[in-house]
Amino acid sequence: MPLRPFHRPGAGLEYRLTVALALAGLVLVGLLAIQLLFPWLVAAAGIGAGVWCWRRHRAHERALHQVFYAQIAAHRGRISVLDFAIAAQITGSEARKFLDQRAEDFWGDFEPTPAGDVLYTFRHGSPAAVSPPSMPSAAGVTPDNFWLTAPDLAQRLSCTETDLAIRRSTPDLLHWSRDRDPDGCGWRYDAERDRYWPVLKF
Repeated sequence: MPLRPFHRPGAGLEYRLTVALALAGLVLVGLLAIQLLFPWLVAAAGIGAGVWCWRRHRAHERALHQVFYAQIAAHRGRISVLDFAIAAQITGSEARKFLDQRAEDFWGDFEPTPAGDVLYTFRHGSPAAVSPPSMPSAAGVTPDNFWLTAPDLAQRLSCTETDLAIRRSTPDLLHWSRDRDPDGCGWRYDAERDRYWPVLKF
């Protein structure tokens, strides 16, 4: 009776050696692939981490802007570093840096108090004024005490007043201005008062 292949003397050793060589070849190919792809994997991981950090930063900035506009509305255009830090639950240095930037963006002023504190003040309309008729009580729309003129908004959006005048009568003004605004804030135009109003959500 003839012997089966694996029953021949040395057949088991040959099989194990073949399997070992095949596994070694697969490991070697895998190592080479990893070595070739490693820089790309690192780059992809870095890009992913960067995008995640950028999105988290943008979400944090949007939250701070919502608190800022709410505080400006509640205190009729006047806010202190401490009040903003408490409302936004951030550090004093972060609150001061944020308010300094907003004062630069919206031409804010500074008002010392008898207690030695400093209030950031922003120009506002009449306390009895109501929201613009084009935006009645819309969610995310700031009240009537916060607006920009065409020259101010054109400078903020890094465009000309002509570009702004062309866009203000089109439906995409909100999206267009939001894409250009350094803080991602959209703007609406009130033709009756010739003013532009910030809109946080739309």
